[in-house]
Amino acid sequence: MRIVYTGPFRAVDVPSLGLTAEQGTPIEVPDEPAARLLEQSTIWAEATPPKPATTKTAKEG
Repeated sequence: MRIVYTGPFRAVDVPSLGLTAEQGTPIEVPDEPAARLLEQSTIWAEATPPKPATTKTAKEG
């Protein structure tokens, strides 16, 4: 699951997962620990999916 740290600090260490989460940058976390972090809804949120890339094609005449 992709989650994002939204708390007041620039970054936080998550020792149980062996990673550092930077504010506003989505991270990939296994579902169970992600659910536990998301219980702290004032500082963690589920990441929104990235927008699909758009490509323009030339019209053939």
